[in-house]
Amino acid sequence: MAFNLPSNNTIEQSGTKTVLILSTGHERSNFTVVLACMADGTKLPPVIIFKLKNIPREVFPDGVIIRTNPEGWMNENEMTWWIENVWTRRASRNNNPRSLLVLDSFSAHKTDVVKQRFREKKTDLAVIPGGLTSHLQPLDVSLNRSFKAKVRNLYNNWMSEAIKDYTPSGKIKRPSYSLVASWVKEGWDAIDTSMIRRSFKCCGISNATDGTEDTLIFDFNQLESKINRENLGREVEKDGENNDKENESESEGNDRNELEDDESELKDNYYEENEEQTVIQDWS
Repeated sequence: MAFNLPSNNTIEQSGTKTVLILSTGHERSNFTVVLACMADGTKLPPVIIFKLKNIPREVFPDGVIIRTNPEGWMNENEMTWWIENVWTRRASRNNNPRSLLVLDSFSAHKTDVVKQRFREKKTDLAVIPGGLTSHLQPLDVSLNRSFKAKVRNLYNNWMSEAIKDYTPSGKIKRPSYSLVASWVKEGWDAIDTSMIRRSFKCCGISNATDGTEDTLIFDFNQLESKINRENLGREVEKDGENNDKENESESEGNDRNELEDDESELKDNYYEENEEQTVIQDWS
């Protein structure tokens, strides 16, 4: 990923030949984000690899692991570190140490040292051939797109709303390492666990052995439609809760009005003062 993530869309008058896009100028300043998840929907802590010699002296959010190397890239050393500090520390269901890890054919994933370390951890590897990750890797099927869209949205909000620092030449300074890490965490936290589970089934990895879930394999349209229905259901549920709260507030207001009508003018003034206090309490 890059420190500069401008939107893919912009608004300009029809016929305009040149469209200016506000940018920090760090489109080529990249870093690596390592994401991993389980078939049951569990998300492992994201790892960010910055192109630095040492970890910056900034306050990073909990739940994100920061690594650095001169290339800012995944290599054999980073991979063996990830095995020891992320993969082997995950929660194991039924205390079964035997596991399957599906990953792409990137060179650092399949060195002899890495494969030997996985064998020691009783982990079987399924390496996806080049060009097939969009069909066989859950992260590529539906998760990476949602994750990157969330991070890009956070970046665009920062560009349009936040008070930014400038270089002596007048250019906008890139977002801090800790801010970028917070975007990564928020983007990863936003991924729904049901989307993860269905992505595994869409790739044919965790489907029921009795054949009842075979129709989910490679059915990307069904995967997206189910996710959209679940998201819509959650929105409707939230709207219902908000309506219930509004109805309760209206009922309380009517009860107070009836009480005021039945009391004397002196008591009316007393209840009006206390009504104001009640409203403040409702807001808090």
